[in-house]
Amino acid sequence: YLALAPVVTDAEGATITVPQGFDASRFRLTGNVTGQGPWKGSLKHHGWACTKIDLPTVPTTVDVKVIAPAEVELP
Repeated sequence: YLALAPVVTDAEGATITVPQGFDASRFRLTGNVTGQGPWKGSLKHHGWACTKIDLPTVPTTVDVKVIAPAEVELP
């Protein structure tokens, strides 16, 4: 249902530059984070982003607000 692509296409372990004012949903800086960007560091995980969502149609008889139904055990 979801098409995924890496946030960064560089190989893990590569040195990359993260600009000042970066999108915090796309990058997480770890380690010795000080001063103003841009920051240079080693890519530990390239991340994932969804490029397409193709969910099936939900029947109108289903209450989509219910996360988990009540469970009733019969004797």
